Amino acid sequence: MYKFIGLLLLSGMFLVPSNVLALDKFLNYRNISPASSTDEDVPVVPDVNYAIEQGYINTYVLITNVNKAITVPTGSKYVIFAANADIWVRIDGAAVVPSGDTTDGTGSELNPSTRYLGSETTIGIISESAAKVSLMFYK
Repeated sequence: MYKFIGLLLLSGMFLVPSNVLALDKFLNYRNISPASSTDEDVPVVPDVNYAIEQGYINTYVLITNVNKAITVPTGSKYVIFAANADIWVRIDGAAVVPSGDTTDGTGSELNPSTRYLGSETTIGIISESAAKVSLMFYK
């Protein structure tokens, strides 16, 4: 397929931006640095964020309208949330299901996906219904 595209480019039938020509290098887990003035390959390096331990996941069962105070494992900087129902989350304190407006910045967040924890040591989670929750912690 790449030879066919190359022949079409050489014949002048199609005008293709030069960054598209790097597609085969991308598909081979390589990348061309946009800052480079040459076509030198730059290897793709994995992200330096990793789980504290392989598969460090905590699971919790929530009781309807009862805040669950979770202690953040030592060294954790990020958390990924998953739940089988809507959850309200507050990093650094108790979560509350809103019954009205909260306009002072202390509200809980509905169904977060991933959050940076920084130096926080507690997470509050609450649900309006019984729920099962898993939290994956990362450094």
